[in-house]
This record gives sequence, structure tokens and C-alpha cells, in this order.
Amino acid sequence: MTETRRRPGSRLAGGRWLRRVAGADERLLDRVPHERMRYTGLGGVVISTSVIAGLSMWFFLSQMLGEAHILLLIPVAIWSLTVLNLDRWLISTVSVMWQRRLLMLLPRLAVATVLGLVIAEPLVLRFFETAVVQQVKDEREAARSTLKDTLIRCNPTPPQRPPAGECGAGTTLLRVTPAEQVGELAKLERRRDRQTKELQRLSTEHTRLARLATAECNGTPMPNVTSGLEGYGPRCREAYKTAADFRRDRGIADKRTELDQLRADIAARQRSVTAMTSGYSHQVAAAIDERVAALPAGSASIGLLERKKALDRLTGEDAFLWGFTWLLRLLLLLIDCLPVLVKIMGGTSVYDRLVDAENRKAERVHREWVETEEEGEVGELELRRAERAEARHRRAEQLELSRRRHQAEMRSQVRRMVSDRTSELLRDEGQNTGVNGSRLVPFQHAP
Repeated sequence: MTETRRRPGSRLAGGRWLRRVAGADERLLDRVPHERMRYTGLGGVVISTSVIAGLSMWFFLSQMLGEAHILLLIPVAIWSLTVLNLDRWLISTVSVMWQRRLLMLLPRLAVATVLGLVIAEPLVLRFFETAVVQQVKDEREAARSTLKDTLIRCNPTPPQRPPAGECGAGTTLLRVTPAEQVGELAKLERRRDRQTKELQRLSTEHTRLARLATAECNGTPMPNVTSGLEGYGPRCREAYKTAADFRRDRGIADKRTELDQLRADIAARQRSVTAMTSGYSHQVAAAIDERVAALPAGSASIGLLERKKALDRLTGEDAFLWGFTWLLRLLLLLIDCLPVLVKIMGGTSVYDRLVDAENRKAERVHREWVETEEEGEVGELELRRAERAEARHRRAEQLELSRRRHQAEMRSQVRRMVSDRTSELLRDEGQNTGVNGSRLVPFQHAP
């Protein structure tokens, strides 16, 4: 059979390489040269998809790491080759029967869809990079400003107090704050005031009792209170004793000492609060700057997850932008699924039927080869089994012949022994004739 004549364009190295990427067999395409253009284009689609996948991986790694680096070309190249080989497998020729073709292409389309979704997202983020980056910067600045305002409100300069119910544990910047010291000072001052009032009340009562005792002893007349008799009598002594017992029992002297100590503590605490308050505002400002600096600045690198959240917030606020984003995702998804879609939409071509025929031929040849090999091996085994059976049969005959010869030799030996014994007995008795005059003849061996 003469080889089908190729068209001039079929010998171009680029076209052959693209068809090889599409998984086409040049030997079969020589029989259907009009199919070359189709598989050349299909190879170009596969290359385009792998290039898009490489760009997506480049953007993905760059966004994830926050910066681009030349070493990222290594995983990008590996990912592009992986997608290329996967697409090459997805568009490989399947059966010409539409039922089997559909059952095989639908799972492959599902794989291509998942792959397209993975590839599309980094490209969508890249497409909206300007808006996404600006959104992230605005959110960062808003977060920094909100944190700063909260810390300022929750760490006021005394005598101001933090707002109730707004400040949590994480908003306290310094371990010991003037507000706490002022609170302790206020408690001490309230305690001082209570004790001062109590001491004043007791002192007033003690003074009254002392004056009554003095009036009693001086004979100062006071109706229903003093006796009006001057002198150090029983009533005078009782009045002084009552005043002294009141002072002792109520601990007026101890309370006065305690009050003096409390006033000294208050004075020391006031000096401490004054010293702390003078440098507190600078310490709070420094602590606030440190906490705010811990948050990422607007010019800092932006990660992939932060970009994704920013895009979701942008699309969640604008229905048109949300729809446009999903249309872009679908477009990229269709581009990533193009190899399988082109294969499905192209239907069954002459080349597909040739490949199917070649596969059936190869299957028949292989089946015949297996059957031939099986028959040969089975015949060889049967021949070996027959040879072994024949050898066993001959061995059995030889054993039987040897057994019979051995038995014959044994019988012959027994007969000779009997004849020899009989001759010895006749010779020993000297008898040569029998009872009726007949001659005894020695036992002869059977021939």
C-alpha cells in the first residue's frame, strides 16, 4: 500500500509539535491529511491553556508571598507542564460510540471544570488588583485609626476615667495607671473623711463629758445635771471617771493615731499620682504608637487571603460588580475547559474512527497472540505430561519384570534346596529302593 502524500504544510516542525501536544498520531494523520489543521489548532488550545495556568500560578504565588521572585518560575513551569499533560490526557481520543464517548468525556469535563476554577481565581484577583489593593489599604488605615481612637479613650489622663463597658482587657496599655492610683487615692480619702467624722463625733462627746465633770467639781449649778456642790467628791470623781472611760473604751487616742497615719499615706499617694501623671501621657502615647505599628501599614505587602476577603467585600457591596466578577470567572473557566469542550463539540472525526479501528486491530492481534501463546504453552505442557506418563509406564513394566524374575529365582532356589535335602536323606539311610521294590528317583527340577 502506498503512503498517503503529505501536504507541504504538514512537514512544518511547529505544526507537528502542536499535533503531538494534542496527542495526535502522525502515521494515522497521513491517511487523513485534512484532519491536520484540526489537531494543530487543538494543540494550540492546549498550549494556550497551559500558559494561562502558568500565569495564574505566578500570580497566586506572588500574591501569597507578597512579592514576585525569579525562583517562582520553577513551580510555575512545573504547574504549566502538569496542566498541559492533564489537558493532553483529557482530549485523548475515546470510543466512537456516543454512549461510551459521553460517559468518558463528562468526568473529564468535570475535572477540567475544577481545574478551571482553581486557575481562574488568581487571575480574577489580578484583574481587580487596583481596586482590591486600594480596598485593603483603606481597611488597614481604618483599622489603625479605630485602634488608636479606642486606646486613647480607654487610657485617659487622670482625673478622667475610661468609659464604662467599652474597654476590654486588651485595651489597657500600662500595668499600673494613674486612674488606678487615683481610685486608690479616692478610697483612702473617703476612708479619711469617715474616720475624721467619727473622731470628731467622739471628741465632741468626750469634750461634753469632760465639761460636765469640770462643772460638777467646780460646783457650777446646772439643773438636773450637777449637784451644785464644789469639791472633789464622789460625784466629781464619777464624772471624771465617766469621761476617762469613754475616751479609753472608744479608742479615741488610737483613732487619732490611725487618722494621722492615713493622712500621711494620702499625702504619699498624692505625690506618687502627681509624679505618674506627669509622664503618663508620654508613656501612653508611646504604647499606642507601638500597638498601632504592629498592625500592617497600607504600604505593606498584601497576601492572597487578604486580597480574597477584600474582593468579597467589594463585590458584596455592589451587585453589578458581583455579577461582572462571576462573568469573568466563567469566562476564564470556559477558556480553561476549551480543550475538552473543543473535543466534545468536534464530534467523531475520521481520525477518531481510524484510531478506534487501530485500537480494535491491536486488540484482536493481541488476543490472537495470547491465544496462540496459550495453545503453544498448553500443548507443550500436555506433551510433557504424556512423556512423563510414558516414562512412568515403562518404569512400572521394568519393575514388574524385575519382580517376576526375582520370584522365579526364589522358586528355583527353593526347589534346589528341597532336591538336595532329599538326596542327602536317601544317601544317609542307604535305601535305593522303595517298599514295593521300585527304585527311588531323586526329585528333578521342573524345566
